[in-house]
Amino acid sequence: MEYLLVRFAKVESREVITGDGGQKKIIETLIIEKDRGLVVDGNNQGMTNKTIELEKGTHLIKLKSPPDDFKPNEIKVVLDNTSSLLPMEVYFEKVEL
Repeated sequence: MEYLLVRFAKVESREVITGDGGQKKIIETLIIEKDRGLVVDGNNQGMTNKTIELEKGTHLIKLKSPPDDFKPNEIKVVLDNTSSLLPMEVYFEKVEL
């Protein structure tokens, strides 16, 4: 089994930092929103902010809606070599309607 943690969050601040070698990093401060239902590969599959177990491989993740107050509309993930202590983590950003 593989593990995925999906967050639904509002971005409070976003800062771009340039390292010594010229590489840029984005630092975001997130406010985690209340739980939303998840749809994985077209099936209801738990809630945001809780780790879920999925088969190894590619999956299409969506939030239940309405409201359509998030972006992107969907996230494609490839799960491999995760654990319950170190799940893959992705997030949907809350947007104002």
